Amino acid sequence: MATFPALTPNTRSLGLGNYPQVEYVGTSGASVRFLQGLKRINQTLELTFNSITESQLYEIFDHYELQQGTIISFELPSTIWAGYDAVPVPVVDYEWRYAKTFSITPSAVNRFNVTIELVSAII
Repeated sequence: MATFPALTPNTRSLGLGNYPQVEYVGTSGASVRFLQGLKRINQTLELTFNSITESQLYEIFDHYELQQGTIISFELPSTIWAGYDAVPVPVVDYEWRYAKTFSITPSAVNRFNVTIELVSAII
């Protein structure tokens, strides 16, 4: 497993997902939910890297290729969570995988903006 490149994102957006559950709706319309696990699922993390160099861009691209796109999960380096006192998503419980291909936009000569969407994977 290859760890994501040790780059610090300019912005992060974290969605904490929810606990797996099943809802049963009775004929009266009343509902009850049954918890199906103790770890959150479908957590999302959007990372934006502004004005990165071409070599940094290729670090991300090579990592994406190594993970076979959205297939293989991976760990995130501590640089992704820079600024947090405690990592909000426990490293011992979760890995991440690409939710879809990432977007690349030129920002200046030999500089690029990259937006990456990740989704959690329970270990």
